[in-house]
Amino acid sequence: MEQTNVAPASQPSSGFNLRDFLSFRTMITLQIIQIVYVVVAILITLASLATMFGGRSHEGIGEYGGGGLSPFSLLGGGGFFGGLIMLIVGNVAWRIWCELIIIFFRINKTLNNIEINTKV
Repeated sequence: MEQTNVAPASQPSSGFNLRDFLSFRTMITLQIIQIVYVVVAILITLASLATMFGGRSHEGIGEYGGGGLSPFSLLGGGGFFGGLIMLIVGNVAWRIWCELIIIFFRINKTLNNIEINTKV
């Protein structure tokens, strides 16, 4: 058997490495997106509940829940069903968007692992 002088692939350290951080080899967006997901999901839920159970004004165009092109008028004029639609569609759409971002980062990580393991 032949021995080759190939250095073993370096294992990523579990600690913080400033050099990797400054050269963009360490991705922080994955950790940030998980925190932002929870915060925005809570805000979507609170806004939906406020729409479902909040008061509605019938004064005129431009008022809260009135006509025009406000998000409330596009969702059936606000109210209970508009808030319910916003609760379901908003949280599902936000989850799908965050999952897509995480998938891109996982693809990047997998490609980096393949590159490290195939170097001769």
